[in-house]
Amino acid sequence: MGDNGGKRTPSMNLGVQVSLRLLAIGTALASMGLMITNHEVASVYGIAFEAKYSDSSAFRYLVYADIAISAVTLFTLAWACLAVRKGGLVFALFFFDLLATLTAMSAFSAATSEGYIGKYGNTHAGWLPICGYVHSYCNRGTLSLAFSFASFLLLFILTVLTASAARHH
Repeated sequence: MGDNGGKRTPSMNLGVQVSLRLLAIGTALASMGLMITNHEVASVYGIAFEAKYSDSSAFRYLVYADIAISAVTLFTLAWACLAVRKGGLVFALFFFDLLATLTAMSAFSAATSEGYIGKYGNTHAGWLPICGYVHSYCNRGTLSLAFSFASFLLLFILTVLTASAARHH
């Protein structure tokens, strides 16, 4: 960002920052939307049951985390525009990016483990797989997890870019 005795230091590219942040918000909101609307009714041996995201604490955590990630990333979108002009704000931007990245990683991991149990069950605990009965529910859940993972990757890239910029300020 400026001249450093003739040495060029990496600066934050605002276009890249804005693009990655908007993509991260979009993927987090897509993950949230798919999960919130995910429900299916099935019948097993004549007994009807409903599979819905709110029955799983890990899926609820993913939804709440996606909301928080979207809000923080929207906030940091404005913050990034300020940080490009004022170098002292870059470390705070890095902190919020790291916080969003870690939240995305933990929510994705928790929801993935729950999805694994839904697909394959856990014979040691006596939990049977349910995806054979609620195909649509499992497919939408998988798509939601894919968007969640994409959000995590975008946030991770942002964190690395911001850390690099913070290191040189």
